[in-house]
Amino acid sequence: MSKLMQTLRLQPYWIALVILILLTLWVASGMLFAEQTDDAQARKEAKHRAPSLVSVRAERVNAQSVAREINLYGRTEPNREVTLRSEVNGLVEKIYVQEGQSIKQGEPLVDIETSDLLNRLKSAKSTLSQRKIELEGAKSLGQKGYQSKVNLAQAQANLETAASEVSTLELALSKSTLRAPFDGIVNERFVELGDLLKDGDEVAMLVDLNPLIISADVTESDVRALTLGQQASARMVSGDTVTGTIRYISSVSDMGTNTFNVEVALENPQNIFLAGMSTELSIPLKTTLAVRITPSVMALDEAGNLGVKTVVNEHVKFIPIDIVKSDSQGVWLGGMGEVTDVITLGHGFVRDGDKVKVTYIENDLIEQAK
Repeated sequence: MSKLMQTLRLQPYWIALVILILLTLWVASGMLFAEQTDDAQARKEAKHRAPSLVSVRAERVNAQSVAREINLYGRTEPNREVTLRSEVNGLVEKIYVQEGQSIKQGEPLVDIETSDLLNRLKSAKSTLSQRKIELEGAKSLGQKGYQSKVNLAQAQANLETAASEVSTLELALSKSTLRAPFDGIVNERFVELGDLLKDGDEVAMLVDLNPLIISADVTESDVRALTLGQQASARMVSGDTVTGTIRYISSVSDMGTNTFNVEVALENPQNIFLAGMSTELSIPLKTTLAVRITPSVMALDEAGNLGVKTVVNEHVKFIPIDIVKSDSQGVWLGGMGEVTDVITLGHGFVRDGDKVKVTYIENDLIEQAK
């Protein structure tokens, strides 16, 4: 011990070093204790402090009975379309119609020159008269035993051949005037005065636009909901809306698209609507409860699904969209219950299941729709 004390007296800086180390340890222990105390206090305060809630604005909307619709894009077509052809040979002698002209059933379109037919008919009638006389003579001789049954049968056959020739020429003569087979419009005319026609040559194209047909393709998932005679509405490119009925549903799908052709017949007595126009077709189905919203309140969930965020018991609930129909004021969605609190503002900052602070606004969706 005396040796240690002697060393310390000779080298006093060791005493200072020991004192410095002890002071450092004392200060460090105090800071560590204080930090542990602060952490414990912070954890205690965080445990009792309520988390901050995101504020959203919502509107309580009531569902209404709405007819679910199938919306299709189609094209107008004629009810009937026929190309009229010549059934006799001859020159075009007279033309009664122009392209685009309306015509009634039975009215004439063109006359074909008939002088040759008249001459042949006159000759055939003379031959017919001769065959009648020959048959009468053969019968008279047969009764007296001077005419064989073979000759009598031949005379009968000659008479029938002559009568057939007369009938054929009279029929051809009646067809020398080409007439409209139904009410319609002369869409095209292929002949002019003086044209020489042969049997089978095209004369004119006649179309029937009443009823007007809208042809569209429906998906395989919707075709089973359609029935013949079902009501449908169509909106033309002009903005006019007309109603009609389904007259045809294809039983075989298109090989390329797996869609089924549907035809809707529309009354068009004045031929106001023409064939070849693009048309939006709406076919109402069964009635269901739906709420109307604006597309601006739609949002995506974490999986990328499009839907609407609602509030249930102060918690966000995401509902995938089920579009019933759409109109100029918004979109009607089904599967949302009779009464739904739809988030109209702040839906981009909350997720499904989050607790939120809700402020309800009257008629918010209706005002946005306007």
